[in-house]
Amino acid sequence: MKIFIGLLISALFALTILFSSPTKAENQGFGEGSFTEYEAYIHPAQELGPATGSQAKGYGRIRFARNLSSGHVDVQMAGINPANMTAFHIHCGTPDVLGPIVVNFGQFGDFKNTVVNGHFSASITNDKLTFVKQPLPPPSLSSAPTLPLPEGCPSDLNIPVQVNTIAGMEALARKGVLYFNVHTKGNEFYGEMRGQIYKVEKY
Repeated sequence: MKIFIGLLISALFALTILFSSPTKAENQGFGEGSFTEYEAYIHPAQELGPATGSQAKGYGRIRFARNLSSGHVDVQMAGINPANMTAFHIHCGTPDVLGPIVVNFGQFGDFKNTVVNGHFSASITNDKLTFVKQPLPPPSLSSAPTLPLPEGCPSDLNIPVQVNTIAGMEALARKGVLYFNVHTKGNEFYGEMRGQIYKVEKY
C-alpha cells in the first residue's frame, strides 16, 4: 500500500510539472531558470606584483544556468576609475599563478561605458570565451615575465585542451581555478586587483 501511494504521489508530481505553465516548466525542467553561483572578493592583496598601495576593492558574482548554456557576471568595484582601466578579464589559474584569459570583458565595449557607478554586468555564452588556434609557447623558467600572457584556458589544468564552452568554464569554477583581474594604467601586467572565484557558500 505504501509503495502504491508513493508511486501515485510521484505520478501526480510529474503531471503537475507537465501541465503547469509551459514557460515555467521548461525553464525549470530544462535548466534555464535555475543556477549555480560563484563569487569573488577582489582585492589588491591577491595580486602577485609589488604592492601598489591601491585602495581598490570589489565583489564579483557569476551565475551559470544549470543547463550550462550561459553565464551572467556582475561585478561591483570601488576605488577604480573606469577611464584608467586598461583590461578586465576572467583568467584560469590557482592563487599565486598568472593564468591565461578565459573571458575578455573588453569585448563588451569601452569600460567608460560598461562600468557604470562602479558596476559591470555581462552575459557570456560559448562565443564570448577566449580561444586561440596557436597559443604562445610557455616562457622558460629563467626568463622574466615580459612575454604577453597566452590566451585560451585549458579545460583541465592537467590536459592542454582549451575551454570552448560554458560547461568547461563552470567545471573550472567548481575547482576554484578561475579569477577576476582588473588591469589599470601603471598596473597593466599583473593588474591592480584580483579575486579568486569560489562557489557561493550557503549560510
